[in-house]
Amino acid sequence: MTASTSTDPGASVTAPDALALVPMHNRIQDYDWGSTSALALLQSRPPSGGPEAELWMGAHPAAPSDLLLSDGQRLALPEAVTRFPEAVLGQPTLNRFGSRLPFLLKVLAIARPLSVQVHPDAERAAEAYRADGESPYVDPFHKPEMIYALEPMEALAGFRSPAQAAMLMGRLGCESLRPLIEVLDGTAGNSPADEPGRLHAALAQLVDWPVIDRAALVAEIAAGSSRVQAAGNTDYREVFGWLERLIGLHPADPMVLAPLLLDLIRLSPGQTLFIAAGMPHCYLSGLGVEILASSDNVLRAGLTNKRVDAEELLRVIDTRPCLPSAVTPTSLSDHEVVWRPDVEEFQLSRIMVRSAEEHRAVPADPSIAGPQILLCTRGQVAVRAGERTVQLIGGASAFVTAEVGQLTFSGDGEIFRAAVGLG
Repeated sequence: MTASTSTDPGASVTAPDALALVPMHNRIQDYDWGSTSALALLQSRPPSGGPEAELWMGAHPAAPSDLLLSDGQRLALPEAVTRFPEAVLGQPTLNRFGSRLPFLLKVLAIARPLSVQVHPDAERAAEAYRADGESPYVDPFHKPEMIYALEPMEALAGFRSPAQAAMLMGRLGCESLRPLIEVLDGTAGNSPADEPGRLHAALAQLVDWPVIDRAALVAEIAAGSSRVQAAGNTDYREVFGWLERLIGLHPADPMVLAPLLLDLIRLSPGQTLFIAAGMPHCYLSGLGVEILASSDNVLRAGLTNKRVDAEELLRVIDTRPCLPSAVTPTSLSDHEVVWRPDVEEFQLSRIMVRSAEEHRAVPADPSIAGPQILLCTRGQVAVRAGERTVQLIGGASAFVTAEVGQLTFSGDGEIFRAAVGLG
């Protein structure tokens, strides 16, 4: 489902203070892996009848938000940035990033696994991007991201050690996988000595597997997986369970082996996962708030019907074995905590407003300044800045320009505050 675009460029806006604190109208991306109900439940509306995967909040050209003005008109957020850059972004943000909102906020509603993918670092994105479209990238920016679990989530992220990956693949008893296993365990004659090199060589075999042989390979993997399941071993049960599900969804894709090659991550509500440049990952299930640098650069390794650019993928992927870790939150007050990963473009805070305090405004921490997006994920919260007040309910958001002063919150609910990183 795609929301309607702004039909009026906001000609009635004659002063940037009209944009100081305004509700937003956001678009939903209807990717086929999306839930048919989760975003509708979040927004307390009827389902659309189709998959609804991502709610986008920001100024990225792929799905820009509109600002809902007090006179009933809409102004596209990119247009607001273009017309009033200093008022909307603030001079510090302009100095660091130019005339663009550097972060993007999303809600992801995952009903089935996404593709296995990686994102380039800033240097490679800027180097390889070409405006004429002859590039693996759609913009010249990197795409670090962090997801916060609103509900239990599962993901694949980061490589296992090559020895562990070889052990898991060996359990399948597939003769076709023997060369791959020998590369991973280092017994192949040309296997690299270092762990990242062995993982890189194994991944290269998978993504370059002859197309004509892929269905037969996955059928052999499926038979091996059935034998593992029948044996009833309890260790790695979830890993082989995901292997089974991926085989059912992608019966001719060697990347169904991703659960044996990448670590399986489980997030409880309130936990986070940070995805750095080059880290392979695949979100499997759940509902979460995602903040990222404003980019849509994706390189896919498999589990998709979209293009796999094997050459560029193997160039940028980080094959060092690592277990992704959560970003440690910092308490700003009794009501607000913040996650500040090691990136310049964004930070994310969560404000809890309780019903017992609905008659006492809760202040936002002033250390977070500049342009902001406020997203309500639960309850009903009144946001106030000076004489302006915006009421937010679940799934609704508001934009705050850099010129807004102290923000306060009252009501009963949960607010996420996306902002530019500290730098």
